[in-house]
Amino acid sequence: AKRTLRRRRKLEKETKQLIKQEELKRLHKAQAVQRQLEELEERQRALEIFGVKLERELRGESDSGTKDETQMLHEWFELVLEKNKLMRYESELLIIAQELELEDHQSRLEQKLREKMAIDGKSKRRVCSSLQGQTMP
Repeated sequence: AKRTLRRRRKLEKETKQLIKQEELKRLHKAQAVQRQLEELEERQRALEIFGVKLERELRGESDSGTKDETQMLHEWFELVLEKNKLMRYESELLIIAQELELEDHQSRLEQKLREKMAIDGKSKRRVCSSLQGQTMP
């Protein structure tokens, strides 16, 4: 009985350590995703500013005597492609962030379940031992 109790405690300790490691991995990954989202937002702002400037040049609202219309249109399409690429990347990052949230939620639910099962197991053992004590003459 003492051996199984020791084994169970050792297993519980190892499980808690693994859970903590997984939690830390998710936290680091979430922080990396957050940094990438912030960098992405900066790049999108810079593209937006450049896009506004380029659009004014295309409309002839600013001095762009050095660029011809073909070159400006090429830059405009490159800008649109880059913006679309960044939007797709942002969507991917948001999906990863949501996945991490779901994994964290699942981990918390599993921990609650383990705690409930441990409590139920202790209750059952007490009931069984008290029943054994009552049935024994």
